[in-house]
Amino acid sequence: MSRFILPTTAFRRLVGLFVLALAIPSAYAAPVRFLLTFDDGPSLWSSQPTARILAQLADNPVTPGIKAIFFVQTEHESHGGSTEGEALIRAECWAGHRVGVHAGTVEGHIPHTELPSPELARSLQTGRAHLLALCDNVSSLIRPPDWLFDDRTAAVYRSLGMEMLLADVRAFDGKIYGWYASLRRRSNITNELERVRDAIAAGRMPVVDGVTPVVVGFHDTNPYTASHMSEYLQILVEEAAAVGLPLADPPFYTNGRALEHAARLRGERDSYARTEWPTP
Repeated sequence: MSRFILPTTAFRRLVGLFVLALAIPSAYAAPVRFLLTFDDGPSLWSSQPTARILAQLADNPVTPGIKAIFFVQTEHESHGGSTEGEALIRAECWAGHRVGVHAGTVEGHIPHTELPSPELARSLQTGRAHLLALCDNVSSLIRPPDWLFDDRTAAVYRSLGMEMLLADVRAFDGKIYGWYASLRRRSNITNELERVRDAIAAGRMPVVDGVTPVVVGFHDTNPYTASHMSEYLQILVEEAAAVGLPLADPPFYTNGRALEHAARLRGERDSYARTEWPTP
């Protein structure tokens, strides 16, 4: 007797839909829209990771014209502190993306928790002023280097009218030790999306303008990410369906103003799917 074996992806999708339906009636489940973010750039490497990512966001088979937020190192000479880096930041703005401060010190990627409050505040003001001098599409959002923050650094952000934005889904592409490939990129994203699904079911994810913004974190300094950005977009869409997450149309933000609005509400509410404040 022959048996029908449900394909793994289809089975996972049915399980995901069942889990979501247990907590959220389908009529009230807002579809997901991915909100892409990139850290650490702009990159001046000869392989031009930042420029290649910009090209793929603009032209890809999933959603042409995707807009993203780039959290940049504004003062480091190998990033935004050079003429070439400034040109890339302008290119991001001209393409309709938003730029925000990641690090505003000449030393670059220093955790904010290691900076005294006055120095941290000065660096963020310097970084924001630098961005405003380059373009109009400057975000009030900030993402701390290495995601290291505490009550003190959060208070500094708020005192400057800035809000922190972390991410719900991480590509885990930020650590580069001479190895740029990602052998588990699909399974990593699947695991992250399953946590998002559970957070939606628990009512921890806010709805903005009829969709559930899901913040995704990449690094535009990673050559592997730059070479496979279009594939990452496809993986996000495929794995969202596989775990039972309904997708908006389009599944990625294509309007810069809508992107910033959704991101700001996420930052103001501190409603992250899986992020907890670090223990002292």
